Amino acid sequence: MQPRIALCNIFDQDVEPLAEFASRNNFSAIDWSIDPFLPESEFLSRMKRLEDFSLRYHCRFHGVDVAYADSRGDAALDLLTRTVDLVAETGGKHMTVHSGLGNPTGEGIDESRAIDNLSILVEHGNRQGVAVALENLTTPLTNDPLRFRRIVSESNAYVTIDIGHAHAVGDASSRKSIFDDYIFPHRDRILNAHIYHTELEGYGHVPPERLSDIDGRLDLLGTASFCDWWVIELTDPAEVLRTRDLLQIYLSALPRLPEAGKSGHPLFLVAA
Repeated sequence: MQPRIALCNIFDQDVEPLAEFASRNNFSAIDWSIDPFLPESEFLSRMKRLEDFSLRYHCRFHGVDVAYADSRGDAALDLLTRTVDLVAETGGKHMTVHSGLGNPTGEGIDESRAIDNLSILVEHGNRQGVAVALENLTTPLTNDPLRFRRIVSESNAYVTIDIGHAHAVGDASSRKSIFDDYIFPHRDRILNAHIYHTELEGYGHVPPERLSDIDGRLDLLGTASFCDWWVIELTDPAEVLRTRDLLQIYLSALPRLPEAGKSGHPLFLVAA
């Protein structure tokens, strides 16, 4: 299916300029990074302002990790469980989570604990009608595609593939098939993709300068039948628009396929 190209909240938590920018530039989809410190009533009010857009949610919570072996893992599970409920209250059906965000050394985390806690979160999401997806990062545990595969398969999580993180990890390793390793084992569970070229330490996300920077990775994403949400994960408006132009050129050259949301979907979620 043709993916929907989504915008992230490039103006942080300020919905008015985001809604105006999205409307003016013909974006119909927004991938909203939740602020865990924002009062729930305020969050719901802001999402009401965006009700004309398709929304999915991103839990970019630094230091919040279900993989922590101590009480921090319990606290993370509690926060993310409540966040699932909040997303469900908005009518949302997709939520991306992380392991290793803000913890570059992997201090205090445990792979088995990650699997156990993520399994609980995924099951709760299924009951609430929210698909919980794990994103690959440049930090442990998910900077290793084999460990990422184990965590996903044993927790039954869905997947958000970040092609920029995968590129950064590939540059730092000797693995030549890093993109295959991240994408092929999860072809039937990838629901979302984060699109930009690469991530540089101390700088952040780098946009593609030309389509050839990312088209090989986009081809691989095309093997993921249910990945219908491509988020341009850049915050500079000009970079967002240039990257959107490249993606539209890429998609326009593909055979015409059903639009996102018009065909089958792998989620068989049970309402609570």
